[in-house]
Amino acid sequence: MKGILEGVAVILFAAVLMAAIPTEAEGKIYEDTVRLHILAHSNAEEDQKVKLYIRDRLLSVYGEALDGYENAEEAAEAMEALLPKIEQDACIWLAEAGFSYGAHVTLGEEWYERREYEDCVYPEGRYTSLRVILGDGEGKNWWCVMFPPLCLDMALGETLPYSDEEKGLIGGKYKWKLKGLELAAKVWG
Repeated sequence: MKGILEGVAVILFAAVLMAAIPTEAEGKIYEDTVRLHILAHSNAEEDQKVKLYIRDRLLSVYGEALDGYENAEEAAEAMEALLPKIEQDACIWLAEAGFSYGAHVTLGEEWYERREYEDCVYPEGRYTSLRVILGDGEGKNWWCVMFPPLCLDMALGETLPYSDEEKGLIGGKYKWKLKGLELAAKVWG
């Protein structure tokens, strides 16, 4: 009986271990994605509106520029070269809209919580992120997927699912069960 219990324990342990190790396809979502994260100055209605205005301007000016890249690494390199220009433009757009606070733009790794949609899941984990902080950056945030350029339709006036705080733009490229990937991200992230 003891041998059977030990065998069951080994099988269960192996199953849990296998679930925690991401497959090659699952791990690629972190490598193949660059997120856009915009933080509003505050939760005041006008600061929330200008956040969306900056989003639309940023996507209309820079969104198509990322369309021609083969992978997220190339897109991130292009964005990094554009950081001073993106920050300058964001500050100009804020001033044109009558806001005296500026913007700060960075590109780096950022932790995102899990987001699940109809046919797509972005697991929690560290992603490359183009981060636009408006003023103090203490208001509700907005995010989407900058590369591949899933945000672009937003700038073209098409309605796509998003919310100010918790959800971003979706795409049907990744369909899988990702609990194991999320566990691995917590352990090794």
